Amino acid sequence: MFSKLSKDLKGCYHLAMTRAVLIGDIHCYQLWVAPWQLLGKRILGQINLWKSRRKRFDAARLDVVVQKALRLGPELLLLSGDFSTTAMPREFEQAITKLKPLTDAVQQVLAVPGNHDRYTYLATRSQLPRHYLGDWMPAKFPAMIPVSKSWSVLMLDSAVPRKITSRGELGQEQINQLIRLLDATADGQNIIVLCHYAIGNPPAFSRMKHNHQLAEQQALIDILGRAAKRLNIIFTHGHVHYPWAWPRDEGFFDLNSGSPTMMDPHFPHGQGFWELELDDKDVAQTCLTHHVLQGSFDNPKWTQTQFRPIK
Repeated sequence: MFSKLSKDLKGCYHLAMTRAVLIGDIHCYQLWVAPWQLLGKRILGQINLWKSRRKRFDAARLDVVVQKALRLGPELLLLSGDFSTTAMPREFEQAITKLKPLTDAVQQVLAVPGNHDRYTYLATRSQLPRHYLGDWMPAKFPAMIPVSKSWSVLMLDSAVPRKITSRGELGQEQINQLIRLLDATADGQNIIVLCHYAIGNPPAFSRMKHNHQLAEQQALIDILGRAAKRLNIIFTHGHVHYPWAWPRDEGFFDLNSGSPTMMDPHFPHGQGFWELELDDKDVAQTCLTHHVLQGSFDNPKWTQTQFRPIK
């Protein structure tokens, strides 16, 4: 699939200024929920969990991913949201516990919430994602966080609670501040945008359903497209449970984390994770590697597919 979206480059390992790992859509879940916790949309989520989701997602796959990521020796961990399934405290706790060996090892952790982390209005009002992820989130979104000499991470909060749909939203205030941050960035700088929601999908995929899209999808595409004329931009996200590496016609690179805990016919042992080698001296040497588990947990083997996002 990847070879249809971007040129596959062999042997692009090099001494990078910063090595990052991107993980998203972990979706830890809790099967048994007290009746008084089945509020609003959660009852629909639990029905879906029992009916199908639990058969496709297995948090045990995350343990193998964390061990592999540790061996790469990353300095930076990027988390693109959906730690939970229906925003239950124990789901957040399980995700954080499983990630702990990696979060303890890296120098910096940056995270944004996903729509499942704000699954109910109560979870949003009680600021449940900030309670559990607060150390990894900025005080206010959007935020531009320097991570090396010439690379920064621009963090967006696109997750809002909905009664039925899974539609995301940035809001006009965040859009306006995003434009100001990009306008204030010097020409030639390198930006990783970290967001939960995708903004479209590669031509090989079916078009995203309206009720799963970001409300400001086209506006964000236009903003990043204009900025990409003078900045190097990698847009990282999750939400759509299929990893991709997509050089977009608008001029920026689109990187979907996929879900390391989900199995499907293309990825029977989980969809893996991304390694980003961010080069300060020669940005064209920046390399993205998709690591995918093959075989059993007891005897894990990994395949790698590599891309250069910047020419």
